[in-house]
Amino acid sequence: MAVADIMNRNEMEEGADYMANLRIGGLASGLDTATLIGDMMRAQRIPVDKLKQQKQTLEWQRDAYRDMNLQLTAFRDMTLNMRLQSSFLTKVTTSSNSSKVAATAIATAGNGTYTLSKVTQLATSATNTSSSGVSKDSNNKISSTGKLYEISDRFQEGAFEWKDTGTGINEKVSVTRAGKEFNLKKLGTSTVENVNSVSVSGQAYTVVDNIDDLDSSQNQVFIDQKTGKMTFSQTIAADSTIDINYTAVHKDNISISSPTKEVRLSHVGLTDVSNEITFTWNKKDEDGKDIKDDEGKPVTESETFTRASSPDNLGENEFYVDTETGKVTFGKDLQAGSRAEVSYHHKYFEIELTTHTSKGIVNESFKFDGRDSLTTVTNKINSSNLGINMFYDEHSDKMTMSRTETGDFNSGKTEIELHGSSFLTKGLNLDENNEKGGENAKFVLNGLETERTSNTFTVNGVTFTVKDKFDADNGDAPVTVSIGNDTQKAIDNIKEFVEKYNELIDNIQGKTREEKYRDFPPLTDEQREGLSDKEVERWEEKAKSGLLRSDQQLNGLLSKMRMDFYTPLSTSSSEYNQLAAIGITTTKNYLEGGKLEINEDKLKEALEKDPEGVFNLFAADGDTPAEQGISRRLRDSVSQTMDSITQRAGNGAKTNSQFTIGKNLDDINKRIATMEARLNQKEQGYWSQFAAMEKQMQKMNEQMNYMMSQFGYTS
Repeated sequence: MAVADIMNRNEMEEGADYMANLRIGGLASGLDTATLIGDMMRAQRIPVDKLKQQKQTLEWQRDAYRDMNLQLTAFRDMTLNMRLQSSFLTKVTTSSNSSKVAATAIATAGNGTYTLSKVTQLATSATNTSSSGVSKDSNNKISSTGKLYEISDRFQEGAFEWKDTGTGINEKVSVTRAGKEFNLKKLGTSTVENVNSVSVSGQAYTVVDNIDDLDSSQNQVFIDQKTGKMTFSQTIAADSTIDINYTAVHKDNISISSPTKEVRLSHVGLTDVSNEITFTWNKKDEDGKDIKDDEGKPVTESETFTRASSPDNLGENEFYVDTETGKVTFGKDLQAGSRAEVSYHHKYFEIELTTHTSKGIVNESFKFDGRDSLTTVTNKINSSNLGINMFYDEHSDKMTMSRTETGDFNSGKTEIELHGSSFLTKGLNLDENNEKGGENAKFVLNGLETERTSNTFTVNGVTFTVKDKFDADNGDAPVTVSIGNDTQKAIDNIKEFVEKYNELIDNIQGKTREEKYRDFPPLTDEQREGLSDKEVERWEEKAKSGLLRSDQQLNGLLSKMRMDFYTPLSTSSSEYNQLAAIGITTTKNYLEGGKLEINEDKLKEALEKDPEGVFNLFAADGDTPAEQGISRRLRDSVSQTMDSITQRAGNGAKTNSQFTIGKNLDDINKRIATMEARLNQKEQGYWSQFAAMEKQMQKMNEQMNYMMSQFGYTS
């Protein structure tokens, strides 16, 4: 259906619109008022429709610019890759026996050949394994997940040296970075009770009760009892050691959800449990709601229980604590909704380990309580900075620990020091004298006998990995490793870059040369309603065509990029100082707008002869375009055009007031709103005039009927 015909098909729609507004005309005159007013308003709406078409065109143009910026962004990102050495100077390595020696090389490694004539020893990690089974009874082995305090009798005698948090905890904090604030790691979820002493590298510090009391001229420290955070009055230097001895109390908050006589505290192996436990709860009315006082606060009730020495015959207000398991039994059911706090100390044991690593000596101490399991112990040690991996094997009933690094870092001496920790030496049957390994890889490279702590090592940018022992003196074939340029990878990268450039040229030229169909403006709402979806799609395809035709910014970018490619690199001493020298030229078809084509043989020759020169042709830095490589020039040119397009069309992060098209859209929206308001007033005026006419005609009809009735005529 032609668009011109659509303009005449509106009676039904307009009638429906006016019915929706409860406007009914023509009752007296018999005229189709809605149609008459609609026809009168149609001409009035032509300027508004033109503004809406302008708005739609601007929105399409804005989106077209933004889509072009996305394409330019992708190409600009690629120019960055073409400034990386890895895009041009990658190396390929070849081993004569990769099952014995493998190798890789970085871009700056020199080309050449290395020969390993022998590998007499592979690097190994220091390991230590239990000398005998960990369990006291092989028929009743320990459980790796059981609570250590509860299964302590399954270990060998003397496995645990239990200490008491109420007697004291010794903690060492190694200062790796200068500062004033440090944390106690052994405190866990307990609270500092008393601090017996604090010293820094042998210098005593006084503990103050309030952080505001710290005096920078004095050796003082404040300790947050709940968090264990230490704040010193002075900056503690790196490599210092903080020694602190303190006691810690644990406080369990108990909440009773339903009546019960038994609760279980969070720890086992308890000492110094509170002699009294007081439960409080909110007093309720008959409806179960909280009773409140005059200030609106809940009224509370409480009940105190006294500790008994035996679980037998408990009085109603007594409780008994099983210090081994943490189970608390009361003489009667506890009130639902009640709560209480229970304070106590508990037993713990410590482990200290020292390892010799590539980063130096690492020492750590660990605190474990009776709730912890063997799995907890191993996990905590494995995740520390010691560089140890340990696990318990249930089948052999043995513990093994090994360094995560290979090599000898202690001149043939012990790599993992146990410090006589009873849990390690008696509980896990580990002995420093049983340690094995911790050896360096030994080999002969290009006639030089040397060694490394790891089986993987780097020489002049070439990383070797020795996998097996061999000796050319005993008839084994030596292993040669050759390093050369990976020319094919560089060719592939350059080809991909040229292909993306040619695609960009196609896309830009496609938009700037696209035909403009001036007879196909954007459809009005009324026109759109009269077309099918397919007809709308075909119409808008032509309406959107040519939005960027002859765009100066994009045409300027094409010219600038051609110049970027063709300008020789003035700072290059290589014969490959311009694109044509490496086999990249423009196509013979001038209509293609400067597309590039590659002579692969010539490009390969250039990369093999002078890869550094080819790399600089693309990646060189400089103050002027002539001193800059092609990728740098292109990146600057594309970025400038993208900025110009953003100023014109914005992006998703900008509001309309921040770019040109957006400002134009705001202006058009204001003009549309103003004109719509005037049209509404005009239409209302037409309706008022027709209503007045109808009223007069109604009077005339009434007078006519009266006169007719006087002459004896009846309707």
